Amino acid sequence: MKPNRFDFEILIDDDIKTLSKTNLPDYYLLSFYKRLVNREIFWNDDIDTDLVDFSWQILEWNRQDKDTLIENRKPIIIYINSDGGCLNSVMNFIDVIKLSKTPVITIAMGKAYSAGGLLLMAGHKRYIFKDTTFLLHDGSTGAFGSVSKVVDSLEFTQKTEKRMKEFILSNTDIDEDLYDKNYRRDWFMFSDEIIKYGVADKIITDLNEIL
Repeated sequence: MKPNRFDFEILIDDDIKTLSKTNLPDYYLLSFYKRLVNREIFWNDDIDTDLVDFSWQILEWNRQDKDTLIENRKPIIIYINSDGGCLNSVMNFIDVIKLSKTPVITIAMGKAYSAGGLLLMAGHKRYIFKDTTFLLHDGSTGAFGSVSKVVDSLEFTQKTEKRMKEFILSNTDIDEDLYDKNYRRDWFMFSDEIIKYGVADKIITDLNEIL
């Protein structure tokens, strides 16, 4: 539950409130910056071009860690609850994750659907909860306009789907026959199947595993 203004004020020392003549900062903004300090990204939304901001953040954390041994680096943790979204945005973000020397952990907290599922797969270590669900399906063109433009959009989508297929086959235990058989439909998985097919590495049974 989001604290109201009064709840938040009682947490602030009286001297600090006296010194500050301005309004108290927004609770969610403070929470956002706290997560960044802890190297945590919480993606609780559809995936869009805003993901580029976090690509830059991963680059920045790698820059900070440049002179630190990989085994001594503080991991980056990405929490995921997403219905999916823009395939190109998530694939570009995945490129950055894969190149990151600083370890990146992905944790699906609820839904990891479509592009959100690809984001889960990208982690160097990948965790789910017992009731996490996953969805894989084919892409949508969103095409409109003249016939030639629709054809161009379709061809681009097919090329993008090929990249997606290569990524999935390389980062899971799903083989090509199984992929070709299922990806044209809405292929839902529960946690046991997510682990069986190598989409994630482990079901969290104790919060201390990720704290």
